[in-house]
Amino acid sequence: MKPVQRYQALRKASLKGLQAFEAAYMHRSFAAAAQELSITASAVSHAIQTLEEALGVLLFERARRGVVPTDEGARLYEVIRRSFGDIDEELRTILDRSSRQQVVTIQSAPSFAAIWIMPRLPAFLRAHPDLDVRLWAVHQAPDFSNSGVDVAVVYGKPPASAGVHVEPISRRERYLPVCSPKLVDGWTLPLPPSDIENFYLIQNDVSLTSWDEWIGRFAPACNSPVRGLRLDRAFMTLSAAENELGMCIESTVLVHDYLRQGRLVCPFGELAIEAAAHHLAVPKSREGLQAVRTVTDWIRSFADFDAV
Repeated sequence: MKPVQRYQALRKASLKGLQAFEAAYMHRSFAAAAQELSITASAVSHAIQTLEEALGVLLFERARRGVVPTDEGARLYEVIRRSFGDIDEELRTILDRSSRQQVVTIQSAPSFAAIWIMPRLPAFLRAHPDLDVRLWAVHQAPDFSNSGVDVAVVYGKPPASAGVHVEPISRRERYLPVCSPKLVDGWTLPLPPSDIENFYLIQNDVSLTSWDEWIGRFAPACNSPVRGLRLDRAFMTLSAAENELGMCIESTVLVHDYLRQGRLVCPFGELAIEAAAHHLAVPKSREGLQAVRTVTDWIRSFADFDAV
């Protein structure tokens, strides 16, 4: 057989034809092979006939109650059995590897990454030495289709998508004023809202709320609040407040540890604005991966935010 003819013959030996041959060999019946492959018996017969024509040999002797493999058919079956076995083993290896994904890419709003993830990351990695975490601290919405991001903590609710599971980080996230305890040393807390005029106000320019909103709701008679720093990251406004540069208004998700550790206090008590600002987003196609589940469970377990 010339090389061109051999090539053309091999091209006709399709995967479907080989599958039909394997099933017919094992069952010794075209009808039983058809049932296994969910096709018709004539389709099995046609596939095998095409394969026989391509190879130039008979693979089965047709009998009244089934088919009997020829010597050529028996040799071909041994090759196919080994080959299909190798393919099956490799597919299982790939599937097992993907289901035990060990690299997880987290995209997080910068302040959440700085305040929550980074301080807890060393202990998490020690507890999961086989897990490789990649952390991207960016503000833009995650692109799960092209960027390789597996888990995202988003500031502001991400656009609705049928393929992405979204849940709030806290069911009762609120924005409330906080400051250094030294800033109100000697004052009786909680302060009346009108005392806001006695303090510098630090503003986060990318926040979902503002001092104007809080003042309009709780201290409408305040006509000239004293403005202070204007920053564009919550972790910077909280640092400024901790260093006694004024009061800031931030999310209970972000101020949780500061309050628990006594680094900041709530000078006006529980006068807060409710706003679901931080969300956990995970592609539904990756929720079942063990490594992704480990990371999302870790993020969910950070703290009881409602305790603030």
